[in-house]
This record gives sequence, C-alpha cells and structure tokens, in this order.
Amino acid sequence: MLTTDTNRQPVILDLPPSTLARYSEASEELEETLGLSPGPEFLMSLAVEHESPFELTSTFLGEIIEALREPIITIEPSH
Repeated sequence: MLTTDTNRQPVILDLPPSTLARYSEASEELEETLGLSPGPEFLMSLAVEHESPFELTSTFLGEIIEALREPIITIEPSH
C-alpha cells in the first residue's frame, strides 16, 4: 500500500530577485484568471515537487564539461 509522507520540512532559501519576481508574476496572473491564487510560495513548492534533482545535476554537470572542452584563448602581451 502506498502512503503519502506527511512529515514536511520548511525550507528557507535565498532567491535571486528575478526568480521571486517570476513566481510573484505567475501568482498574480493566476489570481487575475481565477480570482484567487495560493501564492508564489505554493507555486515554488509545486515546481520543486515536480523537478528531478538528478536531471538538474546532470544538466549542470553537462554544462561544466562543455565549458571545459572549449578552447582557451590566451592573449600574448606585446613587448
């Protein structure tokens, strides 16, 4: 039998202003459409709930590896 974990832990995060602005804007848009919104914090929790941390780390590592493969251009100082 599947059970749902009800032991939730609050998390405090520092967010870039642009991230907070996007979720606030989405919340306002939802409120305009439906007349009510659960708020930006709830929308963030939905995003976290549905995002795969393994996919994120894979993408992050892939970008690092790609950057390391790019040739490094050095400029010789003129004498």
